Amino acid sequence: MSTKEDDLEALEELQHKSTDHAAGTDRWLISYADFMTLLLAFFVVMFSISQVNKAKVEGFEKSMRMAFGGTPPVTITAPPQAHEPFHHLPSPVPLIAVPPAVAQAIREQEMAMARMRSQLEKVLQALINAHEVSISGTPTGTRIRINASVLFANGSAKLQPKALQIVDAVGLVLKPLRYRIFVEGYTNNQPIRTEKYPSNWYLSSGRSLSVLNRFLHDGVKPADLSAVGRGQYHPEIPYSLKTMQKALAGNRRVTIVVQGNTRIIMKEITHMAEGVSTSAPTTKHALPAPKAD
Repeated sequence: MSTKEDDLEALEELQHKSTDHAAGTDRWLISYADFMTLLLAFFVVMFSISQVNKAKVEGFEKSMRMAFGGTPPVTITAPPQAHEPFHHLPSPVPLIAVPPAVAQAIREQEMAMARMRSQLEKVLQALINAHEVSISGTPTGTRIRINASVLFANGSAKLQPKALQIVDAVGLVLKPLRYRIFVEGYTNNQPIRTEKYPSNWYLSSGRSLSVLNRFLHDGVKPADLSAVGRGQYHPEIPYSLKTMQKALAGNRRVTIVVQGNTRIIMKEITHMAEGVSTSAPTTKHALPAPKAD
Protein backbone atom coordinates (compact mmCIF):
# COMPACT_ATOMS: atom_id res chain seq x y z
CA MET A 1 0.00 0.00 0.00
CA SER A 2 2.81 2.37 0.80
CA THR A 3 4.35 1.64 -2.59
CA LYS A 4 1.26 2.87 -4.40
CA GLU A 5 1.11 6.05 -2.30
CA ASP A 6 4.76 6.72 -3.04
CA ASP A 7 4.16 6.23 -6.75
CA LEU A 8 1.21 8.68 -6.68
CA GLU A 9 3.24 11.33 -4.84
CA ALA A 10 6.10 10.93 -7.33
CA LEU A 11 3.68 11.29 -10.24
CA GLU A 12 2.10 14.45 -8.81
CA GLU A 13 5.52 15.94 -8.17
CA LEU A 14 6.57 15.20 -11.74
CA GLN A 15 3.41 16.81 -13.12
CA HIS A 16 3.93 19.86 -10.92
CA LYS A 17 7.52 20.30 -12.14
CA SER A 18 6.39 19.89 -15.76
CA THR A 19 3.78 22.62 -15.32
CA ASP A 20 6.27 25.03 -13.71
CA HIS A 21 8.75 24.39 -16.51
CA ALA A 22 6.12 25.09 -19.19
CA ALA A 23 5.09 28.32 -17.46
CA GLY A 24 8.70 29.45 -17.17
CA THR A 25 9.44 28.81 -20.84
CA ASP A 26 6.41 30.88 -21.98
CA ARG A 27 6.91 33.86 -19.67
CA TRP A 28 9.16 35.60 -22.20
CA LEU A 29 6.15 36.02 -24.50
CA ILE A 30 4.61 38.49 -22.04
CA SER A 31 7.74 40.67 -21.99
CA TYR A 32 8.02 40.45 -25.77
CA ALA A 33 4.40 41.51 -26.24
CA ASP A 34 4.88 44.51 -23.91
CA PHE A 35 8.03 45.54 -25.78
CA MET A 36 6.31 45.35 -29.17
CA THR A 37 3.36 47.38 -27.89
CA LEU A 38 5.65 50.13 -26.61
CA LEU A 39 7.66 50.11 -29.83
CA LEU A 40 4.48 50.44 -31.90
CA ALA A 41 3.28 53.33 -29.73
CA PHE A 42 6.66 55.04 -30.11
CA PHE A 43 6.52 54.91 -33.92
CA VAL A 44 2.90 56.14 -33.92
CA VAL A 45 3.93 59.19 -31.85
CA MET A 46 6.95 59.84 -34.08
CA PHE A 47 4.77 59.69 -37.18
CA SER A 48 2.11 61.95 -35.72
CA ILE A 49 4.53 64.73 -34.72
CA SER A 50 6.04 64.68 -38.20
CA GLN A 51 2.67 65.69 -39.64
CA VAL A 52 2.37 69.51 -39.34
CA ASN A 53 -0.30 71.58 -41.05
CA LYS A 54 1.98 74.18 -42.59
CA ALA A 55 -0.90 76.42 -43.68
CA LYS A 56 -2.14 76.73 -40.10
CA VAL A 57 1.36 77.33 -38.74
CA GLU A 58 2.05 80.06 -41.30
CA GLY A 59 -1.35 81.64 -40.69
CA PHE A 60 -0.73 81.66 -36.94
CA GLU A 61 2.70 83.29 -37.36
CA LYS A 62 1.30 85.94 -39.70
CA SER A 63 -1.63 86.74 -37.39
CA MET A 64 0.61 87.05 -34.32
CA ARG A 65 3.09 89.36 -36.06
CA MET A 66 0.29 91.58 -37.40
CA ALA A 67 -1.48 91.66 -34.02
CA PHE A 68 1.67 92.99 -32.32
CA GLY A 69 2.30 95.66 -34.89
CA GLY A 70 4.87 93.80 -36.92
CA THR A 71 4.83 92.57 -40.48
CA PRO A 72 3.56 89.23 -41.70
CA PRO A 73 6.40 86.87 -42.58
CA VAL A 74 7.37 85.48 -45.93
CA THR A 75 7.63 81.72 -45.52
CA ILE A 76 9.96 79.58 -47.58
CA THR A 77 9.68 75.84 -47.16
CA ALA A 78 12.98 73.97 -47.34
CA PRO A 79 12.63 71.14 -49.89
CA PRO A 80 13.13 67.65 -48.39
CA GLN A 81 16.37 65.95 -49.30
CA ALA A 82 16.47 62.39 -50.56
CA HIS A 83 17.49 59.60 -48.19
CA GLU A 84 16.60 61.71 -45.14
CA PRO A 85 14.18 60.44 -42.47
CA PHE A 86 10.60 61.12 -43.57
CA HIS A 87 11.93 62.62 -46.80
CA HIS A 88 8.66 61.71 -48.52
CA LEU A 89 6.74 64.05 -46.17
CA PRO A 90 6.43 67.87 -46.48
CA SER A 91 8.95 69.79 -44.46
CA PRO A 92 7.37 70.90 -41.15
CA VAL A 93 9.82 73.78 -40.60
CA PRO A 94 8.94 77.13 -42.25
CA LEU A 95 11.89 79.44 -42.83
CA ILE A 96 11.14 83.15 -42.30
CA ALA A 97 12.72 85.53 -44.79
CA VAL A 98 12.11 89.29 -45.01
CA PRO A 99 13.38 90.77 -48.29
CA PRO A 100 16.24 93.25 -47.73
CA ALA A 101 14.39 96.03 -49.55
CA VAL A 102 11.38 95.69 -47.25
CA ALA A 103 13.55 95.60 -44.13
CA GLN A 104 15.36 98.73 -45.33
CA ALA A 105 12.03 100.49 -45.98
CA ILE A 106 10.89 99.69 -42.45
CA ARG A 107 14.13 101.07 -40.99
CA GLU A 108 13.83 104.26 -43.05
CA GLN A 109 10.27 104.81 -41.86
CA GLU A 110 11.24 104.27 -38.22
CA MET A 111 14.07 106.80 -38.63
CA ALA A 112 11.72 109.32 -40.26
CA MET A 113 9.24 108.93 -37.39
CA ALA A 114 12.04 109.36 -34.85
CA ARG A 115 13.19 112.59 -36.56
CA MET A 116 9.62 113.89 -36.56
CA ARG A 117 9.20 113.14 -32.84
CA SER A 118 12.50 114.86 -32.10
CA GLN A 119 11.34 118.00 -33.96
CA LEU A 120 8.01 118.02 -32.14
CA GLU A 121 9.72 117.65 -28.76
CA LYS A 122 11.89 120.68 -29.51
CA VAL A 123 9.01 123.00 -30.45
CA LEU A 124 6.69 121.73 -27.68
CA GLN A 125 9.26 121.25 -24.92
CA ALA A 126 7.70 123.81 -22.56
CA LEU A 127 4.27 122.17 -22.79
CA ILE A 128 5.80 118.71 -22.41
CA ASN A 129 7.55 119.83 -19.23
CA ALA A 130 4.22 121.20 -17.96
CA HIS A 131 2.54 117.83 -18.74
CA GLU A 132 0.13 119.50 -21.14
CA VAL A 133 1.47 117.65 -24.19
CA SER A 134 2.88 114.15 -24.60
CA ILE A 135 4.48 112.53 -27.63
CA SER A 136 4.88 108.78 -27.94
CA GLY A 137 5.69 106.21 -30.59
CA THR A 138 3.21 103.51 -31.60
CA PRO A 139 3.66 100.28 -33.60
CA THR A 140 2.45 102.14 -36.71
CA GLY A 141 3.55 105.72 -36.13
CA THR A 142 3.36 108.55 -33.58
CA ARG A 143 0.73 109.83 -31.14
CA ILE A 144 0.60 113.50 -30.02
CA ARG A 145 -1.72 114.14 -27.08
CA ILE A 146 -2.71 117.72 -26.17
CA ASN A 147 -4.83 118.63 -23.16
CA ALA A 148 -7.99 120.39 -24.31
CA SER A 149 -7.55 122.99 -21.55
CA VAL A 150 -4.67 124.61 -23.47
CA LEU A 151 -6.68 124.65 -26.72
CA PHE A 152 -10.32 125.39 -25.88
CA ALA A 153 -12.44 127.06 -23.27
CA ASN A 154 -14.76 124.83 -21.30
CA GLY A 155 -17.72 123.74 -23.45
CA SER A 156 -16.24 125.31 -26.61
CA ALA A 157 -14.65 124.02 -29.82
CA LYS A 158 -13.10 127.35 -30.84
CA LEU A 159 -9.32 127.47 -30.62
CA GLN A 160 -8.09 130.07 -28.17
CA PRO A 161 -5.51 132.62 -29.40
CA LYS A 162 -2.68 130.97 -27.47
CA ALA A 163 -3.72 127.59 -28.90
CA LEU A 164 -3.08 128.72 -32.46
CA GLN A 165 0.67 128.81 -31.84
CA ILE A 166 0.61 125.27 -30.44
CA VAL A 167 -1.35 123.83 -33.36
CA ASP A 168 0.74 125.77 -35.89
CA ALA A 169 3.96 124.38 -34.37
CA VAL A 170 2.66 120.84 -34.88
CA GLY A 171 1.27 121.60 -38.35
CA LEU A 172 4.54 123.01 -39.66
CA VAL A 173 6.37 119.84 -38.62
CA LEU A 174 3.72 117.62 -40.29
CA LYS A 175 3.46 119.72 -43.45
CA PRO A 176 6.37 118.20 -45.46
CA LEU A 177 5.43 114.61 -44.56
CA ARG A 178 3.09 112.34 -46.52
CA TYR A 179 1.61 110.25 -43.78
CA ARG A 180 -2.04 109.83 -42.84
CA ILE A 181 -2.99 112.13 -39.95
CA PHE A 182 -6.01 111.51 -37.72
CA VAL A 183 -7.19 114.33 -35.44
CA GLU A 184 -9.25 112.80 -32.62
CA GLY A 185 -11.37 114.89 -30.24
CA TYR A 186 -12.39 113.66 -26.75
CA THR A 187 -14.53 115.05 -23.93
CA ASN A 188 -15.03 114.08 -20.30
CA ASN A 189 -18.23 112.47 -19.05
CA GLN A 190 -19.96 115.74 -18.13
CA PRO A 191 -23.01 116.02 -20.43
CA ILE A 192 -23.49 119.08 -22.63
CA ARG A 193 -26.75 120.13 -24.26
CA THR A 194 -26.63 123.49 -26.02
CA GLU A 195 -27.99 124.76 -29.29
CA LYS A 196 -24.55 124.57 -30.88
CA TYR A 197 -23.42 121.34 -29.21
CA PRO A 198 -26.41 119.07 -28.49
CA SER A 199 -24.14 116.32 -27.11
CA ASN A 200 -20.53 115.44 -26.38
CA TRP A 201 -20.33 113.89 -29.86
CA TYR A 202 -20.83 117.33 -31.41
CA LEU A 203 -18.34 118.94 -29.06
CA SER A 204 -15.59 116.36 -29.62
CA SER A 205 -16.14 116.42 -33.39
CA GLY A 206 -16.09 120.21 -33.42
CA ARG A 207 -12.77 120.26 -31.56
CA SER A 208 -11.14 117.78 -33.96
CA LEU A 209 -12.42 119.80 -36.93
CA SER A 210 -11.04 123.03 -35.48
CA VAL A 211 -7.56 121.54 -35.22
CA LEU A 212 -7.88 119.99 -38.69
CA ASN A 213 -8.87 123.33 -40.24
CA ARG A 214 -5.85 124.96 -38.62
CA PHE A 215 -3.62 122.27 -40.13
CA LEU A 216 -5.11 123.13 -43.53
CA HIS A 217 -4.21 126.76 -42.87
CA ASP A 218 -0.64 125.61 -42.11
CA GLY A 219 -0.39 123.83 -45.47
CA VAL A 220 -0.90 120.20 -44.46
CA LYS A 221 -2.31 118.33 -47.45
CA PRO A 222 -6.09 117.76 -47.20
CA ALA A 223 -5.87 114.21 -48.56
CA ASP A 224 -3.73 113.21 -45.58
CA LEU A 225 -6.14 114.53 -42.92
CA SER A 226 -9.11 112.97 -41.13
CA ALA A 227 -11.19 114.24 -38.20
CA VAL A 228 -12.67 111.88 -35.60
CA GLY A 229 -15.05 112.66 -32.74
CA ARG A 230 -14.74 110.18 -29.87
CA GLY A 231 -17.12 111.81 -27.38
CA GLN A 232 -16.79 110.75 -23.74
CA TYR A 233 -16.54 107.02 -24.41
CA HIS A 234 -12.74 106.55 -24.40
CA PRO A 235 -11.42 107.94 -21.10
CA GLU A 236 -7.71 107.65 -20.41
CA ILE A 237 -8.17 108.23 -16.68
CA PRO A 238 -10.85 106.19 -14.86
CA TYR A 239 -13.59 108.04 -13.03
CA SER A 240 -13.34 107.23 -9.34
CA LEU A 241 -13.59 109.13 -6.08
CA LYS A 242 -9.82 109.47 -5.85
CA THR A 243 -9.21 110.44 -9.49
CA MET A 244 -12.41 112.35 -10.35
CA GLN A 245 -10.88 115.83 -10.68
CA LYS A 246 -7.89 114.50 -12.57
CA ALA A 247 -10.15 112.48 -14.89
CA LEU A 248 -12.46 115.43 -15.63
CA ALA A 249 -9.47 117.54 -16.68
CA GLY A 250 -7.31 114.86 -18.32
CA ASN A 251 -9.97 113.18 -20.44
CA ARG A 252 -10.68 116.48 -22.26
CA ARG A 253 -8.03 116.16 -24.94
CA VAL A 254 -7.13 116.18 -28.62
CA THR A 255 -4.96 113.41 -30.00
CA ILE A 256 -3.11 113.65 -33.31
CA VAL A 257 -2.22 110.23 -34.67
CA VAL A 258 0.40 110.16 -37.43
CA GLN A 259 0.14 106.80 -39.13
CA GLY A 260 3.17 105.52 -41.01
CA ASN A 261 3.12 103.57 -44.24
CA THR A 262 3.34 100.20 -42.48
CA ARG A 263 0.23 99.04 -44.32
CA ILE A 264 1.99 99.46 -47.63
CA ILE A 265 4.85 97.30 -46.39
CA MET A 266 2.48 94.68 -45.03
CA LYS A 267 0.49 94.61 -48.25
CA GLU A 268 3.66 94.14 -50.27
CA ILE A 269 4.87 91.28 -48.06
CA THR A 270 1.45 89.61 -48.23
CA HIS A 271 1.56 89.71 -52.02
CA MET A 272 5.02 88.17 -51.97
CA ALA A 273 3.93 85.49 -49.51
CA GLU A 274 0.91 84.57 -51.62
CA GLY A 275 2.96 84.56 -54.79
CA VAL A 276 0.87 87.29 -56.34
CA SER A 277 2.70 89.35 -58.91
CA THR A 278 1.98 93.06 -58.79
CA SER A 279 2.84 95.91 -61.06
CA ALA A 280 3.00 98.38 -58.18
CA PRO A 281 6.34 100.08 -57.48
CA THR A 282 8.69 98.47 -55.05
CA THR A 283 8.10 98.96 -51.36
CA LYS A 284 11.12 101.19 -51.03
CA HIS A 285 9.75 103.66 -53.60
CA ALA A 286 6.22 103.38 -52.20
CA LEU A 287 7.38 104.96 -48.94
CA PRO A 288 8.03 108.65 -49.57
CA ALA A 289 10.60 110.05 -47.20
CA PRO A 290 10.15 113.41 -45.45
CA LYS A 291 11.12 116.37 -47.62
CA ALA A 292 13.15 118.04 -44.91
CA ASP A 293 14.18 117.64 -41.31
